[in-house]
Amino acid sequence: MTELISKLEIKKLNQFVQKVQQIVQKIDLFCSAILLQTRRRFYYFFNKREIYTSLKKRQGNCLRCGRCCHASFKCQYLEFDENGLSMCKVYDRKPLMCSLYPYNGNDYFYHLKSTCGYRYDDE
Repeated sequence: MTELISKLEIKKLNQFVQKVQQIVQKIDLFCSAILLQTRRRFYYFFNKREIYTSLKKRQGNCLRCGRCCHASFKCQYLEFDENGLSMCKVYDRKPLMCSLYPYNGNDYFYHLKSTCGYRYDDE
């Protein structure tokens, strides 16, 4: 009987540890996304010419997954169509920082870089 109780306690402890790990991972993603957003705006303010030169080297297309639109905060203008593709409700007047993502090979949310449709082959 004590073995069963011990196994149940271990199982509950493991479940608790998994939940804590998930929370820590979400906090890590959120914090890194906030830091990247801050860095992006600062970099844009001081390096506009370099950004627009780099954008000419960008290859690929947006996959319309919408993950970059809510990497730090869920964008209030993001919707999904019946096929699961993202749509921007304010596409014709969306914020400039949205249009520029990613503006160079270092401007990816680290958890999205491998799945983004845009790439920079020279970096």
